[in-house]
Amino acid sequence: MTIKKTLLIAAYTCLLIVMGAIVWHTNNPLPPIYPDGPATLITASNQQTLRSFGDKQGVHRYHITPKEVHPFYLQALLHYEDRWFYHHYGVNPFSLLRAAGQWIRYGRVISGGSTLTMQVARLIDPHSRTIAGKLHQIARAIQLEWHYSKEEILTFYLNLAPFGGNIEGVAAAANKYFGKSPLLLTKNEAALLVVLPQKPSQYRPDKYPVRAIAMRNKVLTRLYQGGLINTEQHSLMVKEQMNLQPNRPAVLAPLLSRYLKVRYPNAHKLHTTIDYALQKRLSSLLQQTSQRLPHKASAALVILHNPSAEIRAYQGSVDFSDLSRFAHVDMARATRSPGSTLKPFIYAQALDLGLIHSQSLLSDIPADFDGYKPQNLNGTFSGPISAQRALQQSLNVPAIQLLNRITPARFEQNLASAGIHLAHKHANLSVGLGGTGTQLLTLAKLYRALASQGHVAPLKILSNELNDITSKQILSPQSSWITFQMLSAQSAPDRVVPSVRRKIAWKTGTSYGYRDFWAVGVSHDYTVAVWVGRPDASPMLGYLGATQAAPLMFDAFDLLPPDRQQLAQPDSVTHTLICWPSGLALAHIPKEQCDSQHQAMTIDHMTPPSMDIYGDFTTTLSWPEKLTHWLGSKHSRRLDSASHQTIAITSVRSGQHYYRSQIGTLPLESTHTDQVSWFINHKPTAKPEIALDQYLGETTISACVRSQCDKQTIYIHP
Repeated sequence: MTIKKTLLIAAYTCLLIVMGAIVWHTNNPLPPIYPDGPATLITASNQQTLRSFGDKQGVHRYHITPKEVHPFYLQALLHYEDRWFYHHYGVNPFSLLRAAGQWIRYGRVISGGSTLTMQVARLIDPHSRTIAGKLHQIARAIQLEWHYSKEEILTFYLNLAPFGGNIEGVAAAANKYFGKSPLLLTKNEAALLVVLPQKPSQYRPDKYPVRAIAMRNKVLTRLYQGGLINTEQHSLMVKEQMNLQPNRPAVLAPLLSRYLKVRYPNAHKLHTTIDYALQKRLSSLLQQTSQRLPHKASAALVILHNPSAEIRAYQGSVDFSDLSRFAHVDMARATRSPGSTLKPFIYAQALDLGLIHSQSLLSDIPADFDGYKPQNLNGTFSGPISAQRALQQSLNVPAIQLLNRITPARFEQNLASAGIHLAHKHANLSVGLGGTGTQLLTLAKLYRALASQGHVAPLKILSNELNDITSKQILSPQSSWITFQMLSAQSAPDRVVPSVRRKIAWKTGTSYGYRDFWAVGVSHDYTVAVWVGRPDASPMLGYLGATQAAPLMFDAFDLLPPDRQQLAQPDSVTHTLICWPSGLALAHIPKEQCDSQHQAMTIDHMTPPSMDIYGDFTTTLSWPEKLTHWLGSKHSRRLDSASHQTIAITSVRSGQHYYRSQIGTLPLESTHTDQVSWFINHKPTAKPEIALDQYLGETTISACVRSQCDKQTIYIHP
């Protein structure tokens, strides 16, 4: 045979091989690297595990890259398994020839000839242990090298290598056997994990420690021969026993993790904004709370960091292990009636529309709004009341008085413009009292606006997620600041003195039928939202948001660090002395037509006149007509003869505790409409207010009209 014929045969042979390879490749594309989907790891902001999910076969792996593994492990792996990894194209012919020769000589496999690439090929496309199977594996390895870089193939191995049971990948193995990340492996631990994938069911250190140590020492000897460890290190390391420290982390934020797994089904790892230490403390707090809740009752709690709009803690049920409480129902995302929790935003919108200031005269009297007749929870009415007191006491008629003037459609449209959507068919007045549906997360996002100059922003839960959606302003900085001050001026429920004293604007709510109990609080830096109730919507008679949800909310605030930012008072917010019944500034009306004076927070000095029960401004300086009629019919007081009325202080009550670090000034109010003489510690004061920074400890407040007086004793702390 001539040289020419030989070359032609060789050329045709190569051509046939190439064509055959092309045909095989076309008909046998690479299978998915993770054929059963990803195993997803959910982590907190400090990379600690919140919860892990197996793939469709229940296999757990923590997806990592070579940079996240200790360099010694990588050196040992390549030296022991495939030292020519970066130089071959998926197949090392010398290793294959060596392995084949040993097989022919001894009749059994002495050493493998598979490269790391070939091992990855077998992991993603298992084959029979025959010559045909080996050829199939070789073809797959070449395919891998064609499609992926060496770093990508190494990454596949680090995440797919079996380590016993339902554990795959070196990260999951390091966590299971040693309770650490692969970046912190010791050399001995690294040596064991190098050899374990060869026969994971036989070398598992938790089941076969003697066999595992023997195989580890085999790797150490190979590393010593290759110069990766010295004589002294080898001598000491082969004598060392295994120190297994299996990690069984508590499952934290399980319902949030489940939500993220469903939302991002193809993600290997999701880094959240959850504060691990805070979430752990919150989980303990909720478990303690579950012991005080009635049968089948649950609770949910969300904590936001206001400046960043990040979710720092998330508990969707009171105790994830207690199935009797519907533990797997995420009540942070369940749509329920919000009760009175939307009222602050009715008042805030009324402030922005110029309908009220903080001390506007409102009417808490029986009213009929085209067939809708709101009632207070206690079945009584207070008569004339300031906007601030009406909001703090969560009175229903004043809130509907304002919503009727704003109109439900306008109120709802304002919220919807910022993505706050309420669940009801048609906007009507009942929305203001909970006749709609919303979620705990939605309320938290909404209340955060009170500490964010009226801006509603999308909440952030993934640390690498860019908040490219701009925030939407639904309230002015002025109205949000005034509403914050009105809500923060009320005292917290009787409780232990908090470890961190902070100013908290808070509101509770109870849904119709006593099914849902809410409390939402906003400090300068944090928003805490709480829901308590039964997920099956059965009632809990005798409970209130103030008694069930509010204490839990304040306990959650106690878990938080001190606030760092301060809410600056907008320049256009001023304190103006106004008069009842007109609601106008004292400077604008004759003194003889000022029945009582009130220090109001106003926007641009605007003092709108008082409204009647149906929202029309009064055109005279007298009391609203229907309010006058109600007072007269009840004989509760005579507006033109207050001398026969017993005075009572309404803004404070004996036994209340106040903290100067939280509140600067307390307004002084009474049931009397005439000029009241105020005394603090038996000394007269010109303004109906008390500056807390001037007093400490037990403080006596007195209010007198002629010969009648009322006295209340409060306690002021630093």
